[in-house]
Amino acid sequence: MSKSTTRWIRDLSIGALLLTGVAACTWQGIKPDDSGPRRLYISGHSAHVSDGELARLAAPYLKASFFDVDLKGLQDKLAAKPWLTDVSVSRHWPNGVVVHIADRKPVAYWGNDRMLGADGEIFAPDKRPPGLVQLDGADDQAAKVYAQYRRLSGILAGHGAHLASLKLDADGDWQGRLDNGLALRLGHDELAARMQRFVRFGLERSAASSALAEAGYVDLRYSDGFAVGGTRKQVASASGQENMG
Repeated sequence: MSKSTTRWIRDLSIGALLLTGVAACTWQGIKPDDSGPRRLYISGHSAHVSDGELARLAAPYLKASFFDVDLKGLQDKLAAKPWLTDVSVSRHWPNGVVVHIADRKPVAYWGNDRMLGADGEIFAPDKRPPGLVQLDGADDQAAKVYAQYRRLSGILAGHGAHLASLKLDADGDWQGRLDNGLALRLGHDELAARMQRFVRFGLERSAASSALAEAGYVDLRYSDGFAVGGTRKQVASASGQENMG
């Protein structure tokens, strides 16, 4: 037995001890030779779904005898929890079922009430943790939007500006917003070149930075420069009305 397997079994034993006293974790077999107490072994950890909640969800499935437990049904039930990923369920001879879980790692907010995970999946948790970038677009474009966000954020890095949101609309136009509220109209293509131009002529020159301090938006869809207009208040108001619509 390998060292990693031994550790895994040890972890399962700890999981069983953690669940001692949780009524939902045990059931009586219906066969005479299967009548000992059953245990739910948990491998992995979730900061959002407690061991008690896992036990409650598993309880209806654990009423069957050892070989009749609906492993796929239990796996599907657990996988339906928004925060859980890498869910697997297996029998543990002679008296239990092993559940392996892991938490999704969110990388961004997606749209109004969902999140984008590091695995590229969009999910809808009950609560969204603070401090992430706001991304938006068609669901099948999520990976593209996140990749573009990382690319543009890298260009801004070290220049005192941070990309707080990025959206790809239905017409293929990209729109961003810095954490200071400045909106960026990025257009359809050449986004990296346009952002580099903005850094070079807008952020690295003190005179331009002063002009941008109260501007509402920067239109980067020009081949040899960019246009500045509006105020933060006007842009914020227009954005709020759009979101309500």
